[in-house]
Order: sequence, then structure tokens, then C-alpha cells
Amino acid sequence: MRKVFCCLAIIALMVAPSFAKIQQIGNLTADVPSGWNATQKGSVTVISHNSGKASVSVAVNSLGEASLTDIAERLYTQMGGEDLEQDSDGDYMFTFTDINGTTGLVILTDSGEGRYILMSVSGYGENDALDDEIDGIIDSLDWDD
Repeated sequence: MRKVFCCLAIIALMVAPSFAKIQQIGNLTADVPSGWNATQKGSVTVISHNSGKASVSVAVNSLGEASLTDIAERLYTQMGGEDLEQDSDGDYMFTFTDINGTTGLVILTDSGEGRYILMSVSGYGENDALDDEIDGIIDSLDWDD
């Protein structure tokens, strides 16, 4: 997972800077580019493009009695996921297709203390400019307890 974030960070540094402002949304801090809107919906932070063509959703949830593997497999099945992978850090990723036919990406990572971070990205791979902005958002994410 850290490799994915490192790659995304490198890509984000290579693109022309967009005008982003750091926003505190609940417990999450992120650079939100111009043309994007950040909101808190219950326990989920949603950063969405004003066109509706892309979004990044982030939530921190309790593992409860389940393992990260259990949760990844359950979500993978429920969402009709494809290509479930676990990286060397133990993080899980898979792709899915939403109701609009748009490809999405789910990333799950153990955040420690019996919790996990669930990130869902919609619209990635549809438009290079949006991809660059999504990379920047992901790279900037910081969760405060």
C-alpha cells in the first residue's frame, strides 16, 4: 500500500501544480483542488469533483472481531470486485464498477488500534487531468485521531 501511495506521490509531484487548499474535514486533512468539494457525510469524508465524474471517499472504521482480510473479502464480494490483491504491507486493493459503469478502486489498510481505513476512489482512469488531481488528494490525506 505504501508503494502505491509513493507512486501516486511521485506522479503528483511531476504534474503541474493545481490550486489546492488544505481543508480540515472532520478528522481528515486534505489538499482540495479548485473545482472539488469536501464534505463530511456521517463518518465518511467525501471529496468530489464538481462535475460529478470523480470522488475520493475515506472512512476509519473499527475492525471489531474481524480481520482486515475478512473485511476486504466481504467488501470485494458485496461490490462485485475484481483483482483483489494484498501488497507486501498487508494492505488490500481491488477494482469495481459502480452503477454508472465507472471503474472505482477500493483500498483498505490497517490503521492500528483495532481500526482500518477504507478509501474508495471513483472515476480514476477516466481523464488524465482528474487522475492527477486524485493523485494529489490521496497524497495529501492525513488522519488526526
